[in-house]
Amino acid sequence: MRFDGLKGFRDFYPAEMAFRRWIEDAWQGASRAAGFEEWDGPVLESLELIAAKSGAEIEAQLYAFDDKGGRRVTLRPEMTPTLARMVGARAGGLPKPIKWYCVPQFFRYENPQRGRGREFIQWNVDVIGSDEAAADAEVIAIALDALRRLGLGPEDVRVRLNDRGLLKRKLSQLDVSGDDEAPALACLDKLGRDRSAGARLEELLGVDRAAQVAAWCREFPRDDAAELAPVLQACSEMGVGDFVEPDFTIVRGLAYYTGPVWEIFDRKETLRAVAGGGRYDGLIASLGGPDLPALGFGMGDMVLGELLRERGLAPAEVPRIDTFVVPIGEDMLSAARRVVARLRAAGVAAEAPYRAINVKRALRAADQAGARRAVFVGTDEWADQSVKVRDLASGEERTVPFDELE
Repeated sequence: MRFDGLKGFRDFYPAEMAFRRWIEDAWQGASRAAGFEEWDGPVLESLELIAAKSGAEIEAQLYAFDDKGGRRVTLRPEMTPTLARMVGARAGGLPKPIKWYCVPQFFRYENPQRGRGREFIQWNVDVIGSDEAAADAEVIAIALDALRRLGLGPEDVRVRLNDRGLLKRKLSQLDVSGDDEAPALACLDKLGRDRSAGARLEELLGVDRAAQVAAWCREFPRDDAAELAPVLQACSEMGVGDFVEPDFTIVRGLAYYTGPVWEIFDRKETLRAVAGGGRYDGLIASLGGPDLPALGFGMGDMVLGELLRERGLAPAEVPRIDTFVVPIGEDMLSAARRVVARLRAAGVAAEAPYRAINVKRALRAADQAGARRAVFVGTDEWADQSVKVRDLASGEERTVPFDELE
């Protein structure tokens, strides 16, 4: 019987896993360079906790079930509820600001499409306990640092930045508030992605008010955007000003955002957002924790992977080993294993065949493994406790004493 993988889930063969780790290394490096600490939580969470943050209707998008104790649980679809729960449990003993990051796997029951699956890896970076604009700018800069480590620059990606407080204030100038505010923001969020959003906005606000909103979308109202000015200045000071563009259409769909919100897109905008985040002051308190300001972002591996491949930035196959040890004949298998052990103890990635093979096959295996050199263990050399080392690029060969091999 032949079994296929589940729809929307991925198999990571070694080449795909190497690509994933390359991305994760950039995420890890950018996080640590900024002094963030890594954390993690359980892959299974209380459904009640997730629903408290996102609403009961979220269950349709989850892998939710009753566990053996009769509790309603779900595979985690995101990390913010877990973050809020964990910070709330120890908030008094955690130095502020809390600067944490994680690279977990998430699960959502969604319709698989390009850049979106039912499982995905996502880098989360959060700052808790700071209301300064410098914190907002720092997380934007960290996201961009990771992208730069992967080869993407301001000619490839841009940060589209807005502020939820600014949005609400500007809408209030048009007497859009109360029950009309949420649907207006929802329409605004879909402009450029949904052709019917403009018509719905016009129907909701009327022709004149919708035209004014459209004008702000075409040309951001910088002369009346005091809420965003500190973040823009801090971004410039942190060296990422060239990436950042104010954009009135950035709303972020999640209702808990309270201040600056932003998304990173490729310049050609052939893909969904590469990353997105913002300030969510009040969320931790709403989930039973202390009232602490907070902000953060998420960057998934799927859209980013598509962009890197599209730009030709995916790395060539990573060498699996540095040194391939070749026993010359069955009698040298034991000696070859000793050579491998010495090299590995010295921190060199090395391997030897499990049985003796001819030199031609051995060199082919070394090439397939990406080895930089081959070490030949022959009867005459081993009698003198030596081996022959060949540079596989130049062909240069030399004899090296066993106790000097490294």
